[in-house]
Amino acid sequence: MSKDAESKGLWGLARSVVEYFHPSPDRAERIIEEISHGSTPAPGYYALISAASLIASLGLVANSPAVVIGAMLVSPLMTPIFGTALGMIRGDGSLFGRAVRAEIGGVLLAIAFGALFGTLPLTTEVTPEMLARTSPTLLDLLVAVFAGLAGTLAVVDERISPALPGVAISTAIVPPLSTCGLCLAVGAFNGAYGAFLLFFANFMAILVVSALVFILGGLAAEEAVLSRKQLVRRLLAAGCGFTIVAVVLTNALINMIEDRRRYQAIRDVFAEHLRKEPTTSLTDLVYHDNRGRLEILATVRTPKVMLPDRVKLIEQQLNDQLDRPAELIVRCVLAKDISPTGTTSAAMTQTLDGTFVARDLDPDVARVQLAEQALREMFSSRPDLLLMDVDLLHIAGKPVILASVQSSRALLPYEVEQAQTSLRKRLNAPDTILLARCQVPQDITGKGRILLGRAHFGDPSEGDRKVEEAIRAAVDRLGGYFTTNVDAVWNGAHWSVTSEIVGERVITPKEVNRIEQLVAEEIGQAVKLNAWSRAELMVTDNRSMAIDDYTKGKLQARTGAIEPRTYSNE
Repeated sequence: MSKDAESKGLWGLARSVVEYFHPSPDRAERIIEEISHGSTPAPGYYALISAASLIASLGLVANSPAVVIGAMLVSPLMTPIFGTALGMIRGDGSLFGRAVRAEIGGVLLAIAFGALFGTLPLTTEVTPEMLARTSPTLLDLLVAVFAGLAGTLAVVDERISPALPGVAISTAIVPPLSTCGLCLAVGAFNGAYGAFLLFFANFMAILVVSALVFILGGLAAEEAVLSRKQLVRRLLAAGCGFTIVAVVLTNALINMIEDRRRYQAIRDVFAEHLRKEPTTSLTDLVYHDNRGRLEILATVRTPKVMLPDRVKLIEQQLNDQLDRPAELIVRCVLAKDISPTGTTSAAMTQTLDGTFVARDLDPDVARVQLAEQALREMFSSRPDLLLMDVDLLHIAGKPVILASVQSSRALLPYEVEQAQTSLRKRLNAPDTILLARCQVPQDITGKGRILLGRAHFGDPSEGDRKVEEAIRAAVDRLGGYFTTNVDAVWNGAHWSVTSEIVGERVITPKEVNRIEQLVAEEIGQAVKLNAWSRAELMVTDNRSMAIDDYTKGKLQARTGAIEPRTYSNE
């Protein structure tokens, strides 16, 4: 096919499309009449604008897309734009003036009602529905162009006019105006500018596209068609306005693309550093350009707090990656991922295909995950042991599993060896070494260290206090000992007492028996004493005392209280 034939074929196709949407004379008259009627400002028109603005404001504050869509359907602001375009290309000053007045009045009324709604106590916080309308880009302008084209075709061709409600939703004229009013109400002028710019982009796109479609549809006056210079002059202002908006929004789109590139670069740096950390991921990222310096707040879900040296290393890589100084703050949210089987997998951010479990893990990450799962299963039958944390170290070329364990006593080497054997079988790694870091907690209430839980968490009785005082008195009578804590509980047959006793030497069973006899004689009831005896004292040049009493005395000295009990070396 020759180029001339091809050109004629394309021209013929374009002419066929234009003729398809070319309305009949009767239809053209009805279109002009309907647009003229809809562009006339009237009480009903302003009432709909007011209702649409209030509905949109409510939907924006409640972050409800359905309510915002309802406001789009109610709004009649699109028809005056058609009226402005039609009056412009037909040279109808009366229609043009009415449509412009209706559009300006509607815009001001929508902003005013949005601002009025913003002064009510219903406005609590910024919502995504509001933010989405404060930063328009060239993409929003393109949406408005195609929506305006669809809307004008729906007006011209009665065969597709039922699609007009969908077009009204696409153009979204009232929500940006309501957002502008809400922003003005709270003093967010930059947000108000962005929201109004979005409306103005929609307005200019619909105005230019509808004018062109009306011209192609034969709705321009014959004298205007004959005088092309006059028609171009009438469209010049609209074209200039559209161009200015396109330039502004193009710049916004470029900034948005740059912002997304920077956002992805930051995420990539974190992904590289966190890849070898088990159950650690970046959950949120906020940054701000402060006079050329990028301030970054990264929220990381991790089983342990990130060390400052690690944060500094990430910050230095961000400086190199972004080619600008960065100040990084990492907010650590402590969390643990535990699966029932201990498989080598890890939870991650959900992808577009719906998956959120990663199977291809770094070997060290898989080793730590399996080790932690195995240790938790081992300790599940040991209520006296609490696994706090699991980490992997490399010492002398050997992988070392560091398990931080909280227990009532330090673990025996035998216990650690048994756990290490099971761990090696589970990991299929015979060179793995288990290092247990034992943390022996001290649970203390206002009464003292917890020796018998029932003595601290219940209503104290006169008998409890009497037994405890008798124990202290009996220990004092022995000489050389201090009672730092006493818990006594009646078990139905005798008093069960556990006491923490310190002195220059460990108390003997004979002395414990003597204390039991002295207390039983005093209170008239049987007593069974378990003494936690420790040979430790605070010794000065002239006296000895329990460490607890020494510390308590220092604190009481500030308030003028009495000195603690002492035991003289003499």
